[in-house]
Amino acid sequence: MKWAELAKAVLIAVLAASLSLSALNFGMQFINSYPFKYNYISDEVWYVSASRNLLREVFGAYPPSPNATVQAKDVVALSKFISLYSYQYGIVTSEPYTKIENAAYVVGNSTEGIKRLVEEGEKYNLTLVQPGWKYPDQKDILKYLNLEHPPLAKYFIMNQMLQKDVPPSWRVPGVVLGALVIFALPLALYLYSRSLLLAATSLLLLYFDEAFRVMSMVAMLDGYAGSFSALSLGALLFSPALGALFYALASTSKYTAFFYFIPIAYVYWFEKGKSPLGSLARPLAAFVAALLLTSLPIILGLGFEEWLGKLLWGLKWFLMSRPSGPPPASPLDWVLGTQPSPLYVDPALYVYTNPQIMMLGLMAFALLFPVRKERPYRASWLASLYLVSALLGLSLVYVAGNKTLYTFYVSVFTPMADVAAAGFAVLLANWEKADEVLGWWWRALRTFVRWALGKERLKCRMEGS
Repeated sequence: MKWAELAKAVLIAVLAASLSLSALNFGMQFINSYPFKYNYISDEVWYVSASRNLLREVFGAYPPSPNATVQAKDVVALSKFISLYSYQYGIVTSEPYTKIENAAYVVGNSTEGIKRLVEEGEKYNLTLVQPGWKYPDQKDILKYLNLEHPPLAKYFIMNQMLQKDVPPSWRVPGVVLGALVIFALPLALYLYSRSLLLAATSLLLLYFDEAFRVMSMVAMLDGYAGSFSALSLGALLFSPALGALFYALASTSKYTAFFYFIPIAYVYWFEKGKSPLGSLARPLAAFVAALLLTSLPIILGLGFEEWLGKLLWGLKWFLMSRPSGPPPASPLDWVLGTQPSPLYVDPALYVYTNPQIMMLGLMAFALLFPVRKERPYRASWLASLYLVSALLGLSLVYVAGNKTLYTFYVSVFTPMADVAAAGFAVLLANWEKADEVLGWWWRALRTFVRWALGKERLKCRMEGS
């Protein structure tokens, strides 16, 4: 690396580190701010509750806490325990659940007391003692395991619960991972492309990507899928095998990242010269292997048949519309930015797309195609291929019957739109290259029109690198 390039790399690293630390600081302030530090945000009610239940049902582990949810075989047993015996375990107050039968949330001052109650609860006819944060008041929530979604992201939440089961703790890994993407992806873009403009523009767009930032700050699966997908793009520039590894992490966080096998297969097929079948098999094998590996504790804890049954049901469920919930959106809504997802009402917290960035990202897929093999543009064109793959895949899900897609899914592809749009800016900064691209498309369009009029035959050929 020449001295000038080294200086630029250091500059990008410093800028990326500064904005990454700024995002980290903002995220930490957010997760510790009122009212978020005391409450579930949106679908955290399902993912966090399932993480707590998986800890108990699969690993036999419990968060350290002086508070607990207790459930009894009947209301008489619950009342008797609270009124006559709860003080022995440091319990000070209790609050009954309304939708969870024979259950109450007890608040105490002794973590050791609650730990003893876990072991001794049966003698008071308690069927469940679950230390930790209060559950959302939802029927059947105490047994919900969320097996229709892959488990990886929930392991991050579980690990935090073993330290402290409170809302800010659940969200820390997502904040850290999102900040890491803001540092690592622009630096990878520069190291690969040697384009300061591409790296700096991508850095700014990533930093101001509201959808990506918000979803990184909540304990939902989408932030993890988005962060690992962005890292997959950065890794793919250097190695398709490494890109496939991060793709496996993304898709085993949430299935919305599944369709990214397409750009990885493209690199194997058209750039590495692998067979079409082998090119598809490599990322898909990485996904299957990661899914089995991350699901192994659940398979061992619950049994293979139950896990497989839930998995197959989840795939079917993924193609069906949900019951009433947040305002649904279509892939077109995401492109046009017309349907935000509300995550919290007061204060308002929304996830939305930037339609200008989305459209530029999609336009980059076509405009950068003629120069997709050139180093300054390859990264952005691959990012646009990620974007198109996600939108096409989720459009198929929509057409197949799931009309309740939500805008908070978009964090899995908005970083791709940012990098693709940055490539559009790089192209516009080089008028000679832009003229070359427009000339290529003009010739392609003219050839197509002549073919449509029967005046010329099309010649198709498959190209490698």
